[in-house]
Amino acid sequence: MGRVYVCALPGQWRLMYLRGMLDAFIFDLDGTLVDSNAVHVEAWRRAFESHGYRIGPDLIFSQIGKGGDNFVPAVLGKQADEKDGDALRAAQPQEFAALARAQGLEVFPGARELLQTLRERGIKTCLATSSNKKQLELNQEFSHFNVSDFVDEVVNANDIQTSKPAPDLVTAAAKKLKLSPAQCAMVGDTPFDAESAKRAGVVCLAVTCGGHEAATLRASGARAVWQGPTDLLAHLDEVMKIASPGPSRLTQKLLEKLMREALSAAREGMDHGEVPIGATLARGDGSLLARGYNSLNATGNKAAHAEMVTFNSAAGKYPPDVRDLILASTLEPCVMCLGAAMEAAVDTVIFGLHAPADSGTRRVRPPQSPESGMPRIVGGILADESRALFENWLKSGNADNPQQVAFVMQLLAMT
Repeated sequence: MGRVYVCALPGQWRLMYLRGMLDAFIFDLDGTLVDSNAVHVEAWRRAFESHGYRIGPDLIFSQIGKGGDNFVPAVLGKQADEKDGDALRAAQPQEFAALARAQGLEVFPGARELLQTLRERGIKTCLATSSNKKQLELNQEFSHFNVSDFVDEVVNANDIQTSKPAPDLVTAAAKKLKLSPAQCAMVGDTPFDAESAKRAGVVCLAVTCGGHEAATLRASGARAVWQGPTDLLAHLDEVMKIASPGPSRLTQKLLEKLMREALSAAREGMDHGEVPIGATLARGDGSLLARGYNSLNATGNKAAHAEMVTFNSAAGKYPPDVRDLILASTLEPCVMCLGAAMEAAVDTVIFGLHAPADSGTRRVRPPQSPESGMPRIVGGILADESRALFENWLKSGNADNPQQVAFVMQLLAMT
């Protein structure tokens, strides 16, 4: 992050901030901007007790951050949820309102100032809360913090089908902001915020003010952790640099441009008798470093995936401390390739077609070592074009490897 002064009118100067590829922050509410997690815990405890369930606060806290649809079965199990889930989900907001009315809700120091500063910098903001509209209104009433006035957009439980840790809430926020997920960062306080953001392709910047330890948040996918809004505000330039180390904005247009290069590499591979999977590696300004395609048949090496071939081709073309790399693959990377991307501290991974049977994005744990990094992972970029290549390959007459044919047929059946 840096600063530049530009002339708005003759004799008038205004301060503008170079913001790299990041255009928006998506904020959780409870435990992130407002100190309300303990109130939610007690409200759930009372709701459970009123229906004959004695649940300890520690267990309840461990699930705070989920919406009621996921919260109740996580605590009580599916059978109890089917029996009493709706009644419990109706009782908890009533208990929360009674507690909040009696004791009030505290806004975390720096929350207002952080949102205001982002607005002044021209950074869009969206509130994304697992609470429904009524609960949000209660939070605002008893905290005396009308957070809706401080953000550009609001998404709540009424806008989605499945709550955290599903990606729906974060995905809905990015769509409401009219940005690609790669242009956004999420600020949250629970492992479910980190998981939701990760699955939506959004960088998670976590805070510990909600009660979770930094190690827990990192292990769930947070790229970096701060104490709370005041800490974020005090280090905002560093926060922005961590969230967006490259100079370009990762718009949908740029993501598709990089994916078309990967698709071109996949077609080249198909022309050479390989399964059509291609990859590219680029710097944060979008400049291409290398491209490659699956070379299993030519090399006899089962590890010669398109991503690994591309990494090898890029060797020596960038300094070892570079943190803004963008990896594009026409197919969702496997465990090996995604692990390699993390070891290389790749900032952003984009892929075309999902690979449910071999998904690396759901099977690889976030790295903990300082030299590695948790990339944002954005899927579904030109997925139909990737799928069409596999369909054409099956019809081409080059599909003579039974294992590869079985792999592609399973892939197409599952997607």
